[in-house]
This record gives sequence, C-alpha cells and structure tokens, in this order.
Amino acid sequence: MKKFMSILLAAAMLIAVFAGCSADKKDNESTTESTLPSGQVTTADAKIKDSDAINYIKNYYTVEELGLQDVAEDYSIMVASNGYEHDGGNYVKVVANIVTQNEDSTSDDGTKTFSMKTVGEYLISFDGTKVLKKDMNTNEYSEMENRVADYSAKGTTDTTAE
Repeated sequence: MKKFMSILLAAAMLIAVFAGCSADKKDNESTTESTLPSGQVTTADAKIKDSDAINYIKNYYTVEELGLQDVAEDYSIMVASNGYEHDGGNYVKVVANIVTQNEDSTSDDGTKTFSMKTVGEYLISFDGTKVLKKDMNTNEYSEMENRVADYSAKGTTDTTAE
C-alpha cells in the first residue's frame, strides 16, 4: 500500500509540474514567450489543454489505438505546460509515462527521486482539429481519427440573451 501511495503521490506531483500555473499573466506574456526554449510556444490560444487534453486522450481512444496495449507497467497520462511547434502548426503535447522511484538515488536534500519512461506521445492541435500519435520506434507522427470534431466553441462565451 505504501508503494502504491508513493507512486500515486509522485504521479500527482509530476502532473502538477507539467500543468504549471494557470494564472492569467497578460503583462508578462511577451517576456514569457521570448524565454521559452526553441520550438515551444505558450498554450494561451489552445482550445484544448491541461486536464482537458489528458481527458481527451484517455477517454476518446482505446489502449490499442494509443499503442499502449503491450505496456505491462502502470502508466500515467500527463500534459506539457508549454505548446510545441510541429510541421508549421502549434500543438499541446500529451504523454504516457511509466513513473518509477529511483531506489538507489535521492536528491541533495534527501528526498526520493523518480524516473519517467515515455511509452506514448500525442499532439493535439491548438484548434482541436488534428490529433497526432508518435511512433516510439521511428519518432514519426501519424494522424489519428479526431473523435471530437468541433472545438470552435470551447473557450468562448455566448453573450446573446435567450
């Protein structure tokens, strides 16, 4: 039970790290964007991101479609806090990781450390119209069927009175 709880806490910690801060930082937006690594972009304009992106991958695709049917270990679905550029488009990256505790290693302050092994990687376009799956052997992306065709209304507010 303790091992399960430690893995669960580690996964929760990693999800928090990947999710980042969702505070509105319009004043620092240009500064933040200029400090992102090459090939990464902010997800401010993404229609689907954060927990929505995780739920999209987990709930709309089978284990076989995600290419995870041969993964024997438990894995966690996580989302990156920054977006990524791929083939001229902007995408939110979602990954399936196996999280393991490093038995022989601790951090400088003595806390346990964990390793992640990526067993699946998926990109969701900012407009929600395209979903790509990475072949973990060739590093090539292929398009998956989009199970939710219209994200155009997501994130918008209807101001018309009924």
